[in-house]
Amino acid sequence: MDRELTDYLIILKFQKGRMEMIDILETRIEDMPGMSFDCACGRRHSVDISKLVIGSNILDEIAAGLDAFCDGKLLVLSDNNTYKAFGKIVIDRLLDDGFRLKSFMFDSGDHMLLPDERSIGRALLEVEPDTAFILVVGSGVLNDIARIVSYRTGKQFAVVGTAPSMDGYTSVGSSLIVGNKKITYYSHYPYAIFADTSVMKNAPMIMIQAGFGDVLGKLTALADWNLSRNVTNEYYCETIAELVRKGVGKCMESADGLAERNEQSVRCLIDALILTGLSIGLAGVSRPASGTEHQLAHYWEVKAVEEGKEHPLHGNSVGVGTVVTAMLYELASEILPDGIDYPKADFVRSLLEKVGAFTNPRDLGINRDLFVESMLKAMYMRDKYTVLRYCAEKGKLEEFADIIAMKLYD
Repeated sequence: MDRELTDYLIILKFQKGRMEMIDILETRIEDMPGMSFDCACGRRHSVDISKLVIGSNILDEIAAGLDAFCDGKLLVLSDNNTYKAFGKIVIDRLLDDGFRLKSFMFDSGDHMLLPDERSIGRALLEVEPDTAFILVVGSGVLNDIARIVSYRTGKQFAVVGTAPSMDGYTSVGSSLIVGNKKITYYSHYPYAIFADTSVMKNAPMIMIQAGFGDVLGKLTALADWNLSRNVTNEYYCETIAELVRKGVGKCMESADGLAERNEQSVRCLIDALILTGLSIGLAGVSRPASGTEHQLAHYWEVKAVEEGKEHPLHGNSVGVGTVVTAMLYELASEILPDGIDYPKADFVRSLLEKVGAFTNPRDLGINRDLFVESMLKAMYMRDKYTVLRYCAEKGKLEEFADIIAMKLYD
């Protein structure tokens, strides 16, 4: 068939009683909710989100988007930071519009809020018999908490983003800390996502840097996915991979503006985060968005939790993990199968430096011994074939880990 169906897919979308042919790669993100289509990869993909609104000063759209639940009672979750950033404004507007709601604010003081049993249990206690809907105002951790509580209680939820810090807004999984281990629990899509660029551009710079690091992680995640396809014959969808590359590419082109909080650059970052999050749901696996760089990040984060230490934001760890993974791919270049594209470490490092983000494990408080340990053991964090396992199977991982450690620490 023309136009290489392995690279593009055709969606059959019914509008006004007739069938239209639409290219998913040219579809606006805001038009993706509700789509369902057969793909050249042999699977049927769907985006089970009802509403997706991205723009500047969208308070009116938030209230209108929740109108279907105006007869019930909303539970609004936030923390002391997100309440100040946008939560109070959203709550006041909903009350003015006649919504009945209950607000609960996590107050973690100067400490980082964790998506652990304690926080999840606290949120569950706030769900009452007449709670009709859950609205969360926040980003990563709050999003994970709200999603799992929503799923386990059978209540739909929506998220009002406050920072472009991670790709989990559109994810179907909650990354939780249970028994001091980082575990992803399947849940479901949010009913709606609202991303106000005029709010999110003012997020702490460390959170913008984290979001950018999370986006760059897709470069090595896609390399790992392709590697696994070649070695293990794992399912792979080129259309989803291209969708991710497209979003990441636009974000990289806008990197210079992120350090200046340019609203259009922040919009490109938000688009990339949402697209890559959607790719997980489309593929039914986390492959398009998570590979070696995430295995390393999760390992470092779990070690910090075990030792009672606070760890950097997830995306900052992922950004550093992406540099390390690119270094590993470079060392393994002579033993890789043909056709595996991967980013150069210097390229990834230069992009992170543009936004002032971390580039070295030492920046995260990771000492040399822990770093080498993570290189050898992080592959066991997830049942996922990556370049770590590939190098181990070739008997080269220890050698490569020592070389990378020498470059980063000596």
